[in-house]
Amino acid sequence: MTIRLLPLVLTVPLFAGEVAVERAPFRIEHRFTATAIPAKPALISLKPETWNDFTIEKIADHGRNVKKGEVLISFEREAYEQKLEDLSLSLAKKQLALATAELDFAKLKAETELKLEAARRSKAQADDDLKYYKEIAQPAELAELEHSAKQYQFRLDAEKEELSQLKQMYEADDLTEATEEIILQRQLVSIEAAEFDLAKALRRNEHTRKSTMPRKLQTLEDSAASASIALEKAEANLPRALKTAELDLNGTKTALERQQLEFNRLKKDAALLEIKAPVDGIFFHGSLEDGQWSLGDLAKALVESGKVPSNQVIASISPAGASLPLSARVDPDLGRVLADDSTVSVNIAGREDLKLSGKVSNPPGVPGPDGRNPITVNVEWPEDFTLRPAASATCIAVVYEKKDAISVPANALQVTADGNWNVALKMAEGKTQRRTVERGRASKDRVEILGGLEAGQVIVVPD
Repeated sequence: MTIRLLPLVLTVPLFAGEVAVERAPFRIEHRFTATAIPAKPALISLKPETWNDFTIEKIADHGRNVKKGEVLISFEREAYEQKLEDLSLSLAKKQLALATAELDFAKLKAETELKLEAARRSKAQADDDLKYYKEIAQPAELAELEHSAKQYQFRLDAEKEELSQLKQMYEADDLTEATEEIILQRQLVSIEAAEFDLAKALRRNEHTRKSTMPRKLQTLEDSAASASIALEKAEANLPRALKTAELDLNGTKTALERQQLEFNRLKKDAALLEIKAPVDGIFFHGSLEDGQWSLGDLAKALVESGKVPSNQVIASISPAGASLPLSARVDPDLGRVLADDSTVSVNIAGREDLKLSGKVSNPPGVPGPDGRNPITVNVEWPEDFTLRPAASATCIAVVYEKKDAISVPANALQVTADGNWNVALKMAEGKTQRRTVERGRASKDRVEILGGLEAGQVIVVPD
């Protein structure tokens, strides 16, 4: 963008550093370059779900006229097909693993119920055995021991009584025959055996009371305690193990779902391996957006064997028959002074004979990321003139014009502390006097003076 000041008559120099003030046309114009960009270009970008290796196999030439459905870019498929096959095999394995995990979990769930029931049953049986022994079996066993001891004692007493009766009977005969001696001797042996059996029974009873029965009671108490501990552990650990197995199963399901999603996303990306023209028009490498044709580093990528980036516009189509307004991005200073719907002249390189003009569309807003303001120039092109997309034009905007303005060199002005401007005015006696002036518009090297100076006066300009 350039700024030009075009006065028809400049002030006339007298002596070095002296300038005569004259009235002359004062004009400020701005030039900027605009590009013919379709209002609604078809932008082509790769937005894959998961695949990221887009290596070009073939690509249509830049600037080529294309038809809707025509293949513009085809990408290599070998690596993609291999990845798809690997995922398919992995997915099949995970599906089998899930089926196995589901069967194992179902069995574990049934086994858990059986084990819990067995632990509860074992505790109930142990408690019942202990209770039965303490309340019934142990008292009965003590009673049996007591009864057995009494039986042996009764036997011994009976044997002794029988011996006493035999002696009395034989003594009454005053004569003891050999047979009687044998009978008495036999009775003594029976008494001795009865005494032995009684002693044996008493010893057994003592051992049973002091050792066997306490040990059996302790064993039953230990069994009941162990069954209680086993049940407590089973009720705590078996559900945890089952929950852990369930979490593992859910993890297997989730892994399968994720891989299935990845597989589906990868299959969806197959459509991106061949880019077709969405409309009839002219094919452009790069982007036709933001009021400009942009290629940049894509020039190195949009070739055979080049790797194309994802998630950005890589190519565009200017639709056939689309309107081609001129788009430009101008400095904010120009954006502020260039009024919406103002007229600018348009100059096409190579067709300077065409007298063209356009209307500016200057939407309000802040500058873009590049610090420039987007504007559009709408031109009614002659019927016998064909404008190609991305063609450039020079636009000239006259933002200020006055036929009889007074202007002075910018360095002739000085500003005071209170913000006023003045110049050094040469007086008749040759002296100078600071004269306050009212300044107007400015160009790079000249400033319009709206008041305080008159034509014919002379000012002194510093070297």
